[in-house]
Amino acid sequence: MVIWIFICAVIFVIISVLWKKRWLLYHAFKIPGPFSVPLVGSAFLLSATKDNFFDLICGKLDSWRPVTKFWVGSQLYIATMRPSDVENILTNSLNKSPFYENFNDIMKDTLLTAKVSIWKEHRKMINPSFNSKILNSYHDIFINYSKEMVKFLDDKEGVEQTDFLRVIWEKTFDAALATLTNVKPHLVKERQRTITLTVKFEEILIQRFHSFWLLIDFFWKLSTLHKEHEVVCQTAHEIAENIIAEEYKSYESQDRNDDTIESKRLLPNLTKLNQTKLITREEILEETSFMMMAASETAAITINTVLTILGIYSDIQERVYQELVSVLPNMENSPIQEELNRLDYLESVVKEILRLVPTIPFIMRYADEDIKCDPYVFPAGSNLIVPLVLLHRDPEVWPDPEKFDPDRFLHDEVGKRHRCSYIPFSFGARNCIGLKFGMMVVKVTVATILRNFEVQTVGMNSWKDIQWDYMVMLKTKNSRLRFEKRKF
Repeated sequence: MVIWIFICAVIFVIISVLWKKRWLLYHAFKIPGPFSVPLVGSAFLLSATKDNFFDLICGKLDSWRPVTKFWVGSQLYIATMRPSDVENILTNSLNKSPFYENFNDIMKDTLLTAKVSIWKEHRKMINPSFNSKILNSYHDIFINYSKEMVKFLDDKEGVEQTDFLRVIWEKTFDAALATLTNVKPHLVKERQRTITLTVKFEEILIQRFHSFWLLIDFFWKLSTLHKEHEVVCQTAHEIAENIIAEEYKSYESQDRNDDTIESKRLLPNLTKLNQTKLITREEILEETSFMMMAASETAAITINTVLTILGIYSDIQERVYQELVSVLPNMENSPIQEELNRLDYLESVVKEILRLVPTIPFIMRYADEDIKCDPYVFPAGSNLIVPLVLLHRDPEVWPDPEKFDPDRFLHDEVGKRHRCSYIPFSFGARNCIGLKFGMMVVKVTVATILRNFEVQTVGMNSWKDIQWDYMVMLKTKNSRLRFEKRKF
């Protein structure tokens, strides 16, 4: 009798869950996708080691293109690689997928993760710190840190660099401090530790995702990984709090003039808004953690990827160099903003590399309401995925999509494509606020290095020889770079 009562209770629970999700199930049934099993869904297909997790996801999604669905437990995920669908999603679904809740312990209410109501308020506060006038004022700072990279390479000429990303990252972290705050980089003693913690946080996040049982909170909180995660988050907050404390000292010790460039930088601006109670100290802590990571890590990864690929394609690197010589004939002079804007071919190279290997390869949103994408309906309550790494290689949009060809971004070519066929910085109202900031850092650094050095990538004949480490962002794993001083 007890057994029958238990069985009936289980059946009742299953029917209740299915009834609540009937709308999801109805529309999901019409969308192609892999086989699912109760409770687990399709997640077992994505169980893999860290080394092949990214390739597995991309391979599965590519085989089901252009639109597919899969279940992870009771969560429905829909991925689309059609530019028209992408525009529809990114225009109408501004809330982030619950996947981003994995970032909450470090950055809950930030531009990356916050619900729409909070995101709108924060974006309005932060926008003034990223206008063109403010960004142009950062130019000389980026130049100075690029020159420091040149000095480092002068001492390492001809020496194979196997962890150049870390070297760049330290410089971009200092540059982020010098531009987004009024804190002097030498006052932050834990720069290297911050980088190590960021890497560890991302490793834990991806390890949790590819071990599907850890997506269940009960098992996650029992795991040793969760304990490591808590320590990482606590330490990261302590470091961010130290940065904020230094900013407050600077704010309180100076005669305040809200019309200066320095007062309008990100952290000084948020500090001032905190005084008027428009933003809390906790929210500043979270935004600072996010912005420091986003501004420094994405720039460093992109610079490293650009140099690695240019080191493989010497002919394209030579074209970039000849443009640099033409625009910057005097090597002793650093590029001014006007000259930087004239480096069209270099910009095309960066864009083509971000097409092939976008630094952030996936965008995820949550459907608050049904979205019609003929012939399907992406139902309310589903998680929507835009796999940029596949969107950017759609053979219907990009002829010979895996060929490295910067000429795709000549002005006449760009106008022929759907505006959402290439979106490395996302699209719509909730796009990346640091788009121009990031492109400026990358162009200044790459231009300064290539004006002084020829870069060679050891042991590779094609960008396809690069192995990729997917840790939320897409990093080169096996790049070995050598820098040879140019002869003048």
